[in-house]
Amino acid sequence: MSDHDPTTDPGIVAAIESYIAALNRRDLDGVRSAFHFPHVLFAGGTVTHYPAAADLSFAAFDSRTAAHGWANSTWDGHRTMMAGPDKVHVDVWFTRWRGDGTAIGVHHSMYIATRIDGRWGIQARSSYG
Repeated sequence: MSDHDPTTDPGIVAAIESYIAALNRRDLDGVRSAFHFPHVLFAGGTVTHYPAAADLSFAAFDSRTAAHGWANSTWDGHRTMMAGPDKVHVDVWFTRWRGDGTAIGVHHSMYIATRIDGRWGIQARSSYG
């Protein structure tokens, strides 16, 4: 164990903020750079495994959000659930918005952030909705 407290490491928050910002810009490379691979997503009753960055696209996200008119998301907050020196489980909540400014809804997810080669990235997500 290290004396480093991962729950206060700004790299964890930066990875989450980077992901949301890149998602809103539709910046696939930006989303990929906020993640670590292999990456796993539990959502909609399925488990999706992305072995490498090249395997990740917006297709699955678009299929979950298009019917609701998703235009962007805002990250509303987070709470650390469990933490070790190189892995942190984070409860995150965010709001999905339509282009007309109406809310689709507030969603909770659990992100697992890992520190690999000194860089924090999101390696797994478990989402409802």
